[in-house]
Amino acid sequence: MSSNIGLKYSETFYSAQGEGQYIGIPSLWMRFFLCNLQCHGFGQEDPTNPDTYELPYEQIDISHITDVRELPVFDKGCDSSYTWSRKYRHLISTRTVEDGVNELTELLPGGMFVHPKTGQEVHMVFTGGEPLLQPTQPGMIAVLKEFNNRNNFPNFVTVETNGTREISDELFDYIKENYSDVDGREWYWSLSPKLWSTAGEKSKKAIKPEFVGKYAQTGANGQLKFVVNGSKESWEEVETYTQMYRDCGVDYPVWIMGVGGTLEGLKITEADIADEAIDRGYSCLLYTSPSPRDLSTSRMPSSA
Repeated sequence: MSSNIGLKYSETFYSAQGEGQYIGIPSLWMRFFLCNLQCHGFGQEDPTNPDTYELPYEQIDISHITDVRELPVFDKGCDSSYTWSRKYRHLISTRTVEDGVNELTELLPGGMFVHPKTGQEVHMVFTGGEPLLQPTQPGMIAVLKEFNNRNNFPNFVTVETNGTREISDELFDYIKENYSDVDGREWYWSLSPKLWSTAGEKSKKAIKPEFVGKYAQTGANGQLKFVVNGSKESWEEVETYTQMYRDCGVDYPVWIMGVGGTLEGLKITEADIADEAIDRGYSCLLYTSPSPRDLSTSRMPSSA
């Protein structure tokens, strides 16, 4: 049966995961359009002072650009601002679920989530933007149901989220019934809470431990990933918010990443931040996956 749910997404691609538990695992990505945060503070001299922001995504001339892969990697502000800014709406894809799954299937080796030669399982990753916005939650379910109808179901799903949106009852039940309670399958929450001292997002809007606690109640595994700039304030935020998540029943491991939209920018801070992270008892991310936009400099697709 055809779904009447429409999908709005910025891009789809096939790439290796570059962070956390599943680093190096081949994955199929769908990056949804729209986000409830902007994260203008990333890479800025003073992330907490909007008056000083430089925002390349606003300044670039995109009149000649017809595909997100033609965009440069933004080194200040959100490095995936093309996934939520109205300026880039002409670049998004609006598809039926069936057409979206057709596009995704064409990217898979042999068209299947199990590699035809090695048996390696390909993971499905939903990212953004923010994939837990409405109507994206039913969109994810519809995509997975369509894959199931085609006898090509992903056993491993990761959702990259900022952790600020409530999970719907429909998605909660779907995860429990189709992943958490099924042997050999896993739903994985890759949570990236945004810090005031790094992203310029105030905690009242960006930190929602009670929502993330509900994610954990699905029985799914996950990780907390904080992007820091090495300042005392950013480390204090990490400790404060980690405890808040723990108090809500979220016992996921904590990963730390330095600020930097490109590999060059990341190298400036990674050594000192790595030392501090392991001293504090956290794991450290030094690199994330290459982007279809810029294979030489980007640390995307995993959104900062």
